[in-house]
Order: sequence, then C-alpha cells, then structure tokens
Amino acid sequence: MEWKTVKLDIMETGVAILTLNRPETMNSVNDQLCSDVQAACKEAADNELIRVLIITGAGKGWSSGGDITKLASMKDPISAKETYDGSGALVTAIYELKKPVIAALNGVVAGASVAACMACDLIIASDQARMGFTFMQIAFCPDSGASHFLFQKVGYHKALELLWYGKIINAEEAEKLGLINKVVPHEECLPEAIRWAERLALQPLMAVGLDKKLMREAAKNDYYQQAELEALYQVLAWSSEDFREGCTAFAEKRKPVFKNR
Repeated sequence: MEWKTVKLDIMETGVAILTLNRPETMNSVNDQLCSDVQAACKEAADNELIRVLIITGAGKGWSSGGDITKLASMKDPISAKETYDGSGALVTAIYELKKPVIAALNGVVAGASVAACMACDLIIASDQARMGFTFMQIAFCPDSGASHFLFQKVGYHKALELLWYGKIINAEEAEKLGLINKVVPHEECLPEAIRWAERLALQPLMAVGLDKKLMREAAKNDYYQQAELEALYQVLAWSSEDFREGCTAFAEKRKPVFKNR
C-alpha cells in the first residue's frame, strides 16, 4: 500500500513497519498524515500477514506534534474542533488496533504525538530520543488522550509537573518514569524493536490480545471485577486450538506452533 505521508513495509516474519514520513517537518501531524495513519492501521488490522506493528519516524524525529501551520490557521471553535478530531482519530486508530503495536522512538516526540506514542503497547527508545510535553508553550492543554495516558503512567503530581512546566525529558528519564520500556543506542532503536516484534509474532496472538484487554481494564477495575474478567478470558483461552497446541508441545518437550485459533 502507498500513501503520501506514511510507508508500510511488511516483513516475512509477520512484522510490519509503519513509518511516519514527513521528515522535512519532523513528521508533524497534518490532515493528510491523520488520514494516512488511520488507513495504514486499518490495513494492519485487516491484513492476516501482519501480526505485530512497529511505528517509527523518518529522519531525526518520531513526530513533533501538530503542524504549526495548521494550528495557526485555526480561526474559530469549529476549525479548532475539526483539527482536534483529526489528531484524536489518529491516536484512536493506534489505540484500538487489536494487534500488538510497538513504538520505535527514534528521536523527538512532542505535543499530540506524545499521545500517539503512548497509545502503543510497548516503546523502545533511542538514547537520542526526547519526549516533549510542550502544550503549555503555545497555551494548549493536552489533547488526543495525552492526559489519560500520562496520568495512568506517572500519576497526578508528576503529570502536572510535566505539563505545567512544559518539560522535555530525555530517554533515560522517560524510562525511569515508566513512560518507555527500554533505551538502546540510537542505531539499535529500530533493530531492537524488530527483535521484540518478531518474538511477539511467534506468540499465540489470541492470548496476547486478551492480555492487552486485561491490562487496560485493570486500570479501572477493583480486585473482584478484574478477577471476574480474568475468569471470562481464561475460559476463552482454554477453548482455543493454541491452548491445546501449547499443552501438547509442553508435554512433547518441543516449541509450540501457534495458529491464532
């Protein structure tokens, strides 16, 4: 598939790499990018050859957030709402993808794109990466779900510190705060993300998807609600062919071959 502002490359291992491709603007978000990312995510969802999606950026950054030209052109609440809906739909497309999504954070990510990055399930970051919570610099509040993800990850007090002071933090600090999974040398960012994705592609994706749902519900459920949900999902898992293959492979002391059924 070809789009104007993104590239989607599918590997034989079942891993697909979605590259945000506006390097001349640090992959800033405009209407076309919003549309293209949504289309690419739909392709990733529908294409049976794709088991895991990696999202990275072309050039020096992952994405600098909203295109300042687009933001400056907003003249009234109607145009502002249209702009917000576009970036919100981009983040939602990533968040709602049932397959695993890994961000290969190759450089700066800021503004609304921080929400898109945090909407991914795992984040591998270059040691040159930066996360910029820079909404306050242009008198914005966090949008596209950024406040939700940030609160879930770092809590109330730290979230407000990052937002109110417009902090730009390096990869090491982001890792300490639990915003990313792993920091690697810059040249290893995408290769490491691919290694993580290829390992995940070999797992039973039904169980992987159920884990994804459970972790999201755990943020709001109490113990009893979560235990009930676990029971429901476990029964679904036990009814799968992959569960039976896993048990058989364990008994036969061999690696399982999962078929996502």
